[in-house]
Amino acid sequence: MTNKIEYKSGFLPLFKLRRTFYNPRAKFSHWWSPFHFPSRTKRVFIAIILDWILILLMFGLTQWFFVGPKPPKAYFSINDESLKHPLVDEIISADSATVINAVGPFVLLLVLEVLFFWDRWDVYHLATGHAQSIAMSLFFTSLFWITVGGHLGLRPTFLTKCDPDPTKIIPNITYYDNSICREDLSKIEYQGFPSGHASTAFAGWVFFTLYINGKAKPWNGGAHFWKVLILLLPLSFATWISLTRVIDFRHFPYQIIIGGMIGIMAALIAFRLNFVVNGWFVALGENNDHIPAHYHFLNEIEINRSLHGGENNV
Repeated sequence: MTNKIEYKSGFLPLFKLRRTFYNPRAKFSHWWSPFHFPSRTKRVFIAIILDWILILLMFGLTQWFFVGPKPPKAYFSINDESLKHPLVDEIISADSATVINAVGPFVLLLVLEVLFFWDRWDVYHLATGHAQSIAMSLFFTSLFWITVGGHLGLRPTFLTKCDPDPTKIIPNITYYDNSICREDLSKIEYQGFPSGHASTAFAGWVFFTLYINGKAKPWNGGAHFWKVLILLLPLSFATWISLTRVIDFRHFPYQIIIGGMIGIMAALIAFRLNFVVNGWFVALGENNDHIPAHYHFLNEIEINRSLHGGENNV
């Protein structure tokens, strides 16, 4: 019995589907898609260029969101004690956070790559995955700044910096906007939701942890406790970086939590995209999650060709 089913649909679709696309008995029918463009075999360099165009585009849009569009108008109570925290020095500045969260884990991964795992496609997927993780976290963080920021983005020191003008206070009016402020506040004072420090910290260091988990194989029954501790250290470091923003009154806890969730999801997606996992986003480290996606792709093509003969649309 053959697994091939003739696909007969008349004029539509305009793009020809494989005969096995809707065949539930075809083992690899789930693998092929009409959206496989550009080809990772025939046009691999075009695919690589497209990857990095999208990464750079997200970084560019992030910068534009940061300096361009204004967040939604913020309304606040001048009696809100949570917005009257004192001004203290930053523990980790934005520039330092960029180095720590984006550059730091990437440099460490490159060192490990050179020492233990060197492979050109592993380096490519490592670099691309890390960049995608940081780019996605920054893009969606900055997108939230200008769409749902406003009063959600007010920082714990907002009223301290605002210094409300008492002559503008109206009896029986509870909420005001920034027109009551005597100080001209910068756009960044309304962009506290979600936390950029937290999103980039978890994007960078969770991707680092997933990569080490795949390469070190800590869950293979060898009771390698030291490997687990190594996996926990970057996660603890990302948590500490995030919590410093609460300590120095730059963010509220909910802003940190949402930022951290964005970073974790960005890292999971980027790793899953570049290192194929048997199962869901995270494997147990004993499967195939150490192998770059490029090699999986080539392997699937060969298997698919052997089963389906001349159908090589990839």
